[in-house]
Amino acid sequence: MDYFFAQLEEKRRPMATGKIIVVCVYSGRTQDSGVVSTVNYPGRSVGIHSGMPIAFAKKRAPPADSIFIPVDHEYYSQVSMQIDRIIRRHCNKVVQASIDEWNVEEDSIADKDAAARAAELAAGLKKAIRNELGLACSVGVAPSLLGAKMASSKSKPDGLLVLDRAEEAKMIGGSQVEKVPGIGPKTAQALSEMGVVKVGDIEKLDPIALVDVFGRKAGAWLHDLGSGRYDSGLGSEKEQDEISRIGTLKEKTRDPYMLLARLDELEKEARERLMQMKKSYRTLSIIFVTEDLKTHTKSESFRNPKNWDADTHKEAEALVRAFLDGNTLEVRRIGIRFGNFMDLGGQTTLF
Repeated sequence: MDYFFAQLEEKRRPMATGKIIVVCVYSGRTQDSGVVSTVNYPGRSVGIHSGMPIAFAKKRAPPADSIFIPVDHEYYSQVSMQIDRIIRRHCNKVVQASIDEWNVEEDSIADKDAAARAAELAAGLKKAIRNELGLACSVGVAPSLLGAKMASSKSKPDGLLVLDRAEEAKMIGGSQVEKVPGIGPKTAQALSEMGVVKVGDIEKLDPIALVDVFGRKAGAWLHDLGSGRYDSGLGSEKEQDEISRIGTLKEKTRDPYMLLARLDELEKEARERLMQMKKSYRTLSIIFVTEDLKTHTKSESFRNPKNWDADTHKEAEALVRAFLDGNTLEVRRIGIRFGNFMDLGGQTTLF
């Protein structure tokens, strides 16, 4: 996904079109303490980037043309799950690598027309995400995961780049080593000291020298990289440590019965996923997004884990009423989250 957090904040703030949007992780020590999480392209054009101190970013962003926003992980995670469902509906083998990145493999297009068919599938996927969620993403298609990741980065923003085997080898071999996923600054510096500028230069190095400097595993990987042998696996699935569903209400309200009715609908979806994952949970949370767009959470943790089909209606109702008692604002969105997972390995309760 392109500048994911900032793009989502743009989407729910249409009046901010054209402004610099900076999504921040505030530490709370002072008003400007913390770092930039994500910034949109207008912000990048003035030199703001992820990891930059917020105070530095504010010096580069004209106050009248910029908005600094705290991260809203509940909202971003919910949209991420919606994207995940779209991708899995279109593609056979899917691994979610992070909150905003997916790796896909399609065995069905491994033939002489693979590039054309892959381009058609990728374009359809981009269109579905755009039509259903109004979001832009960039897709790279290549014979290997490494090639696809680099093609995706190269095509940003809102791009699509399809490479055949020869084009993939040319792009990767001609890339600066520091631009290759998996090669960090220290490795890039060490390779530079060995005379390597581009990936293709690694092939000239003695494999034994690579193992001596970087160790057996990393040295072998670098040797394969320089020789044009790229991993074709899908990588590891991001382990899901919670399941949540959040939905928008038909109208802003403080009516507990309206809130609980919407919550019942969302709970059914979340429990279906719990059943598929074969998980029990120890924490139940109710998420509230109030009319000022702030997110609030009320949670209860259980001494003994709850099975996926356990009735927690009373607990959910108590959390809703506790929130309403302590907050005077109307609720725009409500959600439910199950967390603190345990695997269902046979008997899960004493009786």
